[in-house]
Amino acid sequence: MAMTRETPQVPGQSPKAAALRYASFESRVVAGTLDVLVLFIISSLLVSIGSIAILISSDFEKTQASGSAINLFWACVLAIPPSFALYLFVCLAWRGQTAGAAVMQVTVLRSDGGGLGVLGALARLIGMLVYLLIVGLGAMVAFAFRDSLPIAVLAIATALLLAVAGVLWSAFDPRRRTLHDRIAGTIVVRRE
Repeated sequence: MAMTRETPQVPGQSPKAAALRYASFESRVVAGTLDVLVLFIISSLLVSIGSIAILISSDFEKTQASGSAINLFWACVLAIPPSFALYLFVCLAWRGQTAGAAVMQVTVLRSDGGGLGVLGALARLIGMLVYLLIVGLGAMVAFAFRDSLPIAVLAIATALLLAVAGVLWSAFDPRRRTLHDRIAGTIVVRRE
């Protein structure tokens, strides 16, 4: 059972935001895990659609698959990242909740306690992309120094640690904000 703490008063915080109960670190982790499951299902469906097209085109591997079936497969694979972004954007802009957040009864709001809206959802999505940027930079440095295993491993490990630290930040922040919350100017609160 998660411990609940009183919402701390933060200097410069609006009265509306001060009256909210911030979501616990644990509930955010569970909500994120559930969202990863939803994203896995989305990607599985897209890959399955492409794979079925190849199987049908090749008469269940009796002949060579057609070029259009192979193109459809790769189009489905390439549609995975945009579908992830669309899922997050639509859910956050519409209700301030993804499927995982709805199950855990938490909602994303602006720092002043107002609804997220389209621009807030876009800002939060951009904030989340910072993690990909950090890990991508680590991978590029590791690739650049691929002849030196210790440097490559250090680059990847540092990038992963920075990305994890950005999420773990919420465990110690008085308003339970992660790095992407700070970038987007958002908070995550418990629904009463």
